Amino acid sequence: MHSGQGGENCGQALLSLAEVLSISGITKLVLHAWERRYGIEPTQRSGTGRRFYTAEQAERLRLLKVCSDAGHRIGNLITLPLDELQRIETTQIERERNAPLIAAIRAMDGEAFRNLLLARAESEGPDVFLDTTALPLLRDIGNLWSEDELSIAAEHLATATLKRLLGTMFDTSPRPGADAPRLITATLSGEEHEIGALAAAWIARLHGWDSLCLGPNLPPEEVAAAAETRQARMVCISAVHGKPARLEAGLRQLRGALPRTIRLVTGGPAYAAMPALDGVSYLPHFDAFRQMVEAER
Repeated sequence: MHSGQGGENCGQALLSLAEVLSISGITKLVLHAWERRYGIEPTQRSGTGRRFYTAEQAERLRLLKVCSDAGHRIGNLITLPLDELQRIETTQIERERNAPLIAAIRAMDGEAFRNLLLARAESEGPDVFLDTTALPLLRDIGNLWSEDELSIAAEHLATATLKRLLGTMFDTSPRPGADAPRLITATLSGEEHEIGALAAAWIARLHGWDSLCLGPNLPPEEVAAAAETRQARMVCISAVHGKPARLEAGLRQLRGALPRTIRLVTGGPAYAAMPALDGVSYLPHFDAFRQMVEAER
């Protein structure tokens, strides 16, 4: 650390070039190349030309290296905010951690896959298992399948096994209190992939909601009727794929059938490209859903 002229920025001690290179893991040549191409500049330069950086700059450079080493184009990374780079790093760590599970899926070894999941669930407990194993694995399976890097049969094996395990853990989780807010999850007509809806129901249950997963492929009017009968505060709909026109029509029908007092939330890749609909909230990932149910609880 350095302070004084060339080393102090509003009272914050700055890092020398050597310290930044050590923290970030990049070379001086790479840093200078990024400076030329992308306008990365030190916070201060001394009278003799020495460079000084903030700790946040050093962390950003480290994340840029980690994410580019993982296969992301540096040109696409350079403008991302720090929290998005951190999310990419977390995703990469989780993917590496779940590599044995992906390998078992690719090999169509259902017993090995199930045993690995059970061992993780037992050692991690419900909250940690959901965050560090089940949800990252669910995301990776979906990405690999959509990129044609995972066969349909392997995807079905993985989701069926995960569905059974998550269903069992959901059914055996502690029941919410009598005054807990109520929530329903489901998928609408034409969407058979219900594991996202099941995961959302479990997240809500773990955060004190009286949640219920209705399952897949339900007509909008049936979901609306169930929500009113159950006096739900929120309805959550997920979808992995589908034609935009059908997806939009189903959501509009459901929103029209639900009282405005019931919040309608969507999630999953199929809804990501849809235009915003009045009275419908799209959540891009489970972290956003968790924040919502915590805030509304």
